[in-house]
Amino acid sequence: MPTSETPHQPRVRLTEARVSYNLSQQEVADEIGTTYVNVSRWERGITRPNPYFRRKLCALFNKSEEELDLLQTRSERGKGGRSSAPNAPTTVAAPVAPRVIYDPAIPLLPAIPLVGREKDLAVIRQRLKGSGNMALTALNGLPGVGKTALSVALAHDGALREFFKDGILWAGLGPQPNLPGIFSRWGNLLGISFAEMTKLGSDEARAKAIRNAIGDRAMLIIIDDAWKLEEALAFRVGGSHCAHLVTTRFPNIASHMALGNAINIRELGENESISLLNLLAPQVIYREQQKVHDLVQAVGGLPLALTLIGNYLRKQAYSGPARRITSALERLSNAEVRLKLKEPHIPAESHPSLPNEQSLSIQSIIAVTDQLLDEETRRALYALSVFPPKPNTFSEEAAMAVAACCTDELDALSDAGMLESNGERYLLHQVISDYALLQISDEQLTTAQERLVTYYTNYVEEHKKDYELLEEESDTIFSALETALEQDQRTELVKGIYAFAPFLILRGLYAKAQYYLERANELAIEENNVPGIIGTYSYLGEVQQKQGNYVQAEMYYQKGLELARQNNQYEQVCSLLTGLGGVTLRRGEFVKAEAYLQEGLTIARQIQHQEHLYTLLKILGPVTFSQGNYVQAEIYLQEGLKLAQQIGDREQICFLLTNLGVASGLQGKREQAEKYFLEALKIARQIGHNEQVCVLLINLGEKSIEDGDYNQAKVYFQEGLTLSKSIKHREWTSVILGNLGNVEEKQGNYSEAQHYLREGLELAYQVRRPQITGTILYHFGNLYIGQQQIDQAEKAFHEMISTVPLEDKELHALAQYGIARVLALRNNYIEALKLGEDSFKTLSTISNRHTDEVGNWLTSLRLSHLSGNNT
Repeated sequence: MPTSETPHQPRVRLTEARVSYNLSQQEVADEIGTTYVNVSRWERGITRPNPYFRRKLCALFNKSEEELDLLQTRSERGKGGRSSAPNAPTTVAAPVAPRVIYDPAIPLLPAIPLVGREKDLAVIRQRLKGSGNMALTALNGLPGVGKTALSVALAHDGALREFFKDGILWAGLGPQPNLPGIFSRWGNLLGISFAEMTKLGSDEARAKAIRNAIGDRAMLIIIDDAWKLEEALAFRVGGSHCAHLVTTRFPNIASHMALGNAINIRELGENESISLLNLLAPQVIYREQQKVHDLVQAVGGLPLALTLIGNYLRKQAYSGPARRITSALERLSNAEVRLKLKEPHIPAESHPSLPNEQSLSIQSIIAVTDQLLDEETRRALYALSVFPPKPNTFSEEAAMAVAACCTDELDALSDAGMLESNGERYLLHQVISDYALLQISDEQLTTAQERLVTYYTNYVEEHKKDYELLEEESDTIFSALETALEQDQRTELVKGIYAFAPFLILRGLYAKAQYYLERANELAIEENNVPGIIGTYSYLGEVQQKQGNYVQAEMYYQKGLELARQNNQYEQVCSLLTGLGGVTLRRGEFVKAEAYLQEGLTIARQIQHQEHLYTLLKILGPVTFSQGNYVQAEIYLQEGLKLAQQIGDREQICFLLTNLGVASGLQGKREQAEKYFLEALKIARQIGHNEQVCVLLINLGEKSIEDGDYNQAKVYFQEGLTLSKSIKHREWTSVILGNLGNVEEKQGNYSEAQHYLREGLELAYQVRRPQITGTILYHFGNLYIGQQQIDQAEKAFHEMISTVPLEDKELHALAQYGIARVLALRNNYIEALKLGEDSFKTLSTISNRHTDEVGNWLTSLRLSHLSGNNT
């Protein structure tokens, strides 16, 4: 019988198994649900685990009881009394049958299922089941985007486990991986003893041993969070029936491992992000939808950030009053709070990039990469945080100018996965931008902001006619303007706004244009910057004109003109006279408009300013054809077009082609008009000139009405209506509504026609443009005649007469034609014939498109009167 002095026999194989898995006694205890004291006693041979824990240990290490020294020892048998007889048979372990290997290092599935990754999972499954290179798949993406989470889901995926029938191996690398430990664990799982693995002196030798042990097995090998290419390559140990899945935050590693066929894991979309938060903190999502939407935008759909936020909100909502949720959401509006949200370390779910003792947070997983960057690259990253974050993009030239760096630093940031690229331009994710802003010093931040303002002020001035380039950079330009306002960079601000205003007006962004121009005007006045004051007055007048506020527009133009004359600023005098000509044209004051424009034309010719010449001619054309002089109008417009084409000014070419189309249409040259309109429309869409697209859709719709193609007309008008309302352009909205009413009336849809005309007339009264009001009243008169509402028709045509200026010969003649029809319906033949002939004579004199219509009506009236019938 053994005595109390008999020494215990340590379980060496049990200890070797734990060490090969790189696990502490506490970690083993956590895995199987006991204490580290028990694990220690088992390893030292003091006690033997009971059957339950023996099964747990065998499952954990994928070994039999014999392989772990868990069989009953002779001394333990002796304690049992009867089994300690000298001749008692020795227990022999049954042969271990080949089994499926599931690496115990595979992290557990999280409690919350993956959200929004169905397509990614399907694509990865398909590739892993492929053959040859297709079975080598790499995932890359931002820190916290969910690469490891996808890999864990795939490791537990039933379909993949069935396909890879011999099991799954897992290597969690991170920045400081324990390669020998991982190889040793894999060796033990594959039947290579600890002693044999210890004899192998290099990782290369260990990898070969693992490859030989795998042989023809069909296994999935997951290499998670690779930081170095050579480390990832070391674990490509599978045979021809195996597949490898690599995850990394470094695009170059993913590209190399997957032979250029890597899968970039993107952030979640807005709906998917809200779904994830809804799983984590449903009470909060239901109550605070707008704030939740703002949070999703603030973290750019990054899954880890959303998970940390959701867990935090759930804890706040679990117990306590509603004010705690409100306070929590308020705190989360602060980027620093979001970045520092953390979860405690969980051994079975630890992040491979972090040390075991470190809590998981957005800041901690980004900082791991940041710490590996050299000083110059790190400084460049921090400076780039002054750019608006993703989805905004910025050019390489801008990045180097603002960060004062070269392409080496940008390449290093791209290689580190901190800076994204869409091929031509760069993007900085919101979370990385927030992190960088927290690291940058006040002095560095101010310097970077100053560079941003300077670069983009010069950029706008240099490219003020390159509308596509300005569109691409618009978000950053707005950011630069706001930065200039905050830093009180007055000179740069006035220069930048003055150069950017034409683009804002062209895009129909009138409210933004007015806001910035008013700021620039105030600063220019404070600084006594006369050119700046005049220039901002000119653009403020244009903004008001575009919105139909003609009184305010004229006030700004006149202020600017007075100052420009006093200071002999001849170019600006031309610009302001052009604006005044446009305002008075819209009011129907053609003589006054022509006077302004002719004065401007004289000055432009004297100073030989080509741009002002064709801009003035562009408006002088409509003023002239509105008075019925189509020949002279075309001369002006053709001269302007030729000058604009010499410079390549697409915006003004578009205007001139439009006005040439109108002039042709008024003369009944419909095919020529359409040709001009379509050519202009192509340019307008190209440069994104929203207002001019509206104008051209109106003209094309009117041409379709004349052709009798009412359905096509509606298509043009409805597109134009949507666009005009989006830019809040009341003038063109009222015109389109009038035209839609006209089409409906012609199709006999009187109720719909009345609805459109009433809405259009109300807007026309607001913008006070007599031509629009008069045209809609004419359509109303036609509608009433069609419904036999004679008194209403007469009232509409008489209001038209009193509204339209005498200089507008076409509309006056049409009003007379309308009243003539009313008189004819009342059997007043003599007055009807007289007014009708006056209308016909006026329209014939100006070769107007309505001449034939009135002429045919007169013929019909005479024939009807001779036969004694009413008209």
